[in-house]
Amino acid sequence: MCTNGFKPDNRCNCQMGRKSTLLTRITRPPLLLLWLLSVNLLLAVTPSSGDERYPLEPVDTSSPRATLTSLLSDVDRVWQVYRDQYWHDPSKELDDQIRVIAARALRTMDLSKVAPSARTETGYDAGTFLYETLSRIELPPAEEIPDADYYQETEGPAEWTIPHTGITIARITEGPRKGEFLFSAATVDRAEEFYLKTRAMPYQRDVPIKYSDQLRQVGPGWWIPMSAIDRLPVWLKKVVLEHALWKWLALIALLTVASALLWFLHHLTRHGSSENTISNYLRRLIVPVFVLLLMPLIAYLATEQINLIGRTAKAVLFTTQTIKYLIGTWVAWLGSLLVAEIVIRSPRIDNESLDAQLLRLSARITGIILGLVIIFYGANQLGVPLVGVLAGVGVGGLAIALAAQDSLKNLLGSLMIFMDQPYKPGQRIVVQGHDGFVEQIGLRSTKIRLLTGAQTSIPNEKMASLDVENIGRRNFIRRQTNIRMAYDTPPAKIEEALTIIKDILRDHDGMRPELPPRVFFNEFNADSFNIFVSYWYHPPRRWRSMQFDEQVNLEIVRRFAAAGIKFAFPTSTTYLSQNEDQSLQLSIMRDD
Repeated sequence: MCTNGFKPDNRCNCQMGRKSTLLTRITRPPLLLLWLLSVNLLLAVTPSSGDERYPLEPVDTSSPRATLTSLLSDVDRVWQVYRDQYWHDPSKELDDQIRVIAARALRTMDLSKVAPSARTETGYDAGTFLYETLSRIELPPAEEIPDADYYQETEGPAEWTIPHTGITIARITEGPRKGEFLFSAATVDRAEEFYLKTRAMPYQRDVPIKYSDQLRQVGPGWWIPMSAIDRLPVWLKKVVLEHALWKWLALIALLTVASALLWFLHHLTRHGSSENTISNYLRRLIVPVFVLLLMPLIAYLATEQINLIGRTAKAVLFTTQTIKYLIGTWVAWLGSLLVAEIVIRSPRIDNESLDAQLLRLSARITGIILGLVIIFYGANQLGVPLVGVLAGVGVGGLAIALAAQDSLKNLLGSLMIFMDQPYKPGQRIVVQGHDGFVEQIGLRSTKIRLLTGAQTSIPNEKMASLDVENIGRRNFIRRQTNIRMAYDTPPAKIEEALTIIKDILRDHDGMRPELPPRVFFNEFNADSFNIFVSYWYHPPRRWRSMQFDEQVNLEIVRRFAAAGIKFAFPTSTTYLSQNEDQSLQLSIMRDD
């Protein structure tokens, strides 16, 4: 009969009917298999021998007999270490020792059907349930269980089932563990079912600690002093949904503190703004990076120190890892943009140059690729069937492609613009009647600040196919004009006019030697003689060029007036009908 105070050095003979009494009298919390910190690491690292002298010797899974013996002996050793050492003097070193032994027990089970993120927790639950079940049922004599010699002498069956049970040890037929005998995936999945059917039966084996399954429901991790649990009121040790009440309260407190920290950090960073792009990206990264650090901490405290087990532990791990991978995609996106801006800030790159825009585009594409890699990796770790997801994508790919074809066209247009470089940010262009300066070349469109002050956006698909007049790249500004003189101007005055214009433009400001001015008496208009004038101005500064045009025009007007040369003006003739019934006919001659 259990006395007041559970003693690990003694045998507790309480039956399952005394479950609540036992749980309320536990003065020392256990540390069983759930104290393991790493999920994937423990599965990758396989400590090995039952003998501490040979820690690297692989676990024996060469036959059903070896696998069954390995599971029972390793779990026995876990509880022996707990009973003889950890109970009296818990420490990180003993915790690590228990992890090593527990990892060996996990190697006896086929966990290939379990999501990588949940394998450790599933293995601990299944190991505990199988251990308790196998310790209560009557096992066949060892000589009746197939061993390695049996399979050397004959092919033997691919699996062996414990008589009168559904517990099966099957040979692995493919993969890195091919040829090993492991507790089958179906057995792992039904382990809790086997336990529930046998938990009222008495023990058939001599075990280090009885009712280990019940101790897991109450016990914390090695951070929490055992004496603290011992001093808790009885009602806090009452089990509700597989856990003592104090564990639920601790979990609520943990989540509350984490939420408060996130809210506080978000409140501090949301109002900050700066014209410095790098500072803005850093500010936006604070909360996501904090979440990435917080999620593993929550998972560790919940599963290793509060020591949640079963479905609750799996739910916590699934939630924290899902958040971690989703936030990871956001961090990858912002991080890519941040790196691009840091590179652009180097003295060799102009912030508004095409190289800067190309770096920003490359950063966006890199962020998208990294995000997809993180999502697919996370889905694999969480057990999301990637094959099904890809199949779904394949089925809906046509619809998605049709819906996104404009976006894809714009993306291709962006790439063409970056490769051909018909214009750059800061340059003045004319396209489709829009005259203005390029502000930004994005993934979807090009933004132009018009001379009117308004902003227009043109899809890059169109920009890649339209005729773009890049005024910002002209080497000079050309002016062409026509000067018209009246028909009564004598030839001598026409020659004098040509001489005046040529003299004004001879070696003019901004003239390039290879582009001299052109002045010709070239045409008879309907109402005037025409002198064609063409000249070029360098450098191509619009307002300075217009000032020079103004000076030329004023000088021509002054010299023509001094020489008595008259400009031609449009004329019109009006014919008035003498017949009142006849309509008025107008003949207008104008300057075209």
